[in-house]
Amino acid sequence: MRALTGVIGTIDAMTWKEFQQHVAGLLRRDGCTDVEVYGGHGGDRGVDISARAADGRTVAVQCKNFAPFRHVLSGEMQKFLGSSKVLHQADVALYVATCAFTRESLAIAAQGGVTAVHRGLLEAWSAGVRLQVLR
Repeated sequence: MRALTGVIGTIDAMTWKEFQQHVAGLLRRDGCTDVEVYGGHGGDRGVDISARAADGRTVAVQCKNFAPFRHVLSGEMQKFLGSSKVLHQADVALYVATCAFTRESLAIAAQGGVTAVHRGLLEAWSAGVRLQVLR
């Protein structure tokens, strides 16, 4: 576990733009193609990164570089659920955050088919573990 501590410390030190690029790099490492980072522009329609999984599924990603003590709230998850599934018609929706999710936001994610990548899972993914949903 000690090696992972450095991983999350590096992530915590990133700007939001660096964090988006980091997540884009993880997607590429795990076989995604056509990875496009929108960089928080108003025209992103609620998705920070789009990609195509190795098996052809479309991927939509929301990245939140929040303080570790903060939580992703249910309203934030609801907004992304609508953006990823309705506006972008994504097969795979990933909400990647440097913090935890509230119980309600996790319930919304589970019901809507969004994979919530919390701080611990992000740390493991960054250290080399592949996300189950991208396999």
